[in-house]
Amino acid sequence: THENPISFPKINSDGMEIILEYIYTGSVKEESLTKDNTVEAFYAADYFQLSDLQNFIIRTFRKKCH
Repeated sequence: THENPISFPKINSDGMEIILEYIYTGSVKEESLTKDNTVEAFYAADYFQLSDLQNFIIRTFRKKCH
């Protein structure tokens, strides 16, 4: 069959990778969040209305900043 790709133009691949990890496993490893992908992951979690993931990202970010 011919499948059309699904695209989310406002989300880059780093953010989408975190979303997929969360959706498939129910969690995200802290080490998966880096200084380079944290903002994108938070934005993607907001886009998909994943408030638990947003809270996890905030907690992890705060922990890494201290």
